[in-house]
Amino acid sequence: MNAITSLKSFFIGRVSGLGAPLYAHAGRITVPLDDPHDELADHAPDHDPAEGQSFAIDYEDHAGNLSHRRISVWAIQRNVEGIPILLAKCHERQAARAFRVDRIKAVTDFDGTRREPLSRFFFETFGFTWPKDAIIVPDPEPADARWDRIRTLINRSGVVLLVALALADGDLGAAEMEEIQFFCERTCAGAGLDLTGGERERLAAYLGRLRPTEESIDTALDTLLESARPTISALLKAGLKVIGADGVLNEEEAVLLDSFCITLTGQGLL
Repeated sequence: MNAITSLKSFFIGRVSGLGAPLYAHAGRITVPLDDPHDELADHAPDHDPAEGQSFAIDYEDHAGNLSHRRISVWAIQRNVEGIPILLAKCHERQAARAFRVDRIKAVTDFDGTRREPLSRFFFETFGFTWPKDAIIVPDPEPADARWDRIRTLINRSGVVLLVALALADGDLGAAEMEEIQFFCERTCAGAGLDLTGGERERLAAYLGRLRPTEESIDTALDTLLESARPTISALLKAGLKVIGADGVLNEEEAVLLDSFCITLTGQGLL
């Protein structure tokens, strides 16, 4: 097994056993007894990555069946009508599902906060406008253009992998979140973007909704491994800080991250 395959196995192993995210309104969860029509096509067309953004949705399928379920979105594709479709892990089914955005009736964060209006949520979270005639801003305002650049920068740097490290014990603790946020802010500063207070708050909310899936980790690693060595090294160094943020450094994982860094960049972490 080569270093890249080992690295992928390591990170995917961190999330493969994760349970469903804790949800303030867990009593509302309902899923039809059978929903085969929501399954993904065998050969999905090209899609845009969505990093594992996670939340609960009220969904009405084509047969009129209603559900309230937790999902983690790893990609967006569009059908022949141009309607965006969320490719996601359904935590109630523990399986991949596809959700048309025109059938999503409501979105709720896991802390119970309802996200309204939906058009603003879709635009801020995934960058598309739905409904097509929704009035967000005809041309993105500077703040939205900056946020799109911020999100692109942190995702190309591999932030989803840091969240995977932090969530392996089932919880994203305050100390781990702080390290991840620092990493994101340093990444942005290195690209000439010093975050405002409002952008830091928006970033914290974005990170709080991340629940990596195997698919989003695979995409993140492919992107990272195309990057320059300093970018790979910075991510793995940040990973070392994340796994030790709670005051207990897992020595075996630290050694693994160090060996990956040596193999991929020629430099160690320890």
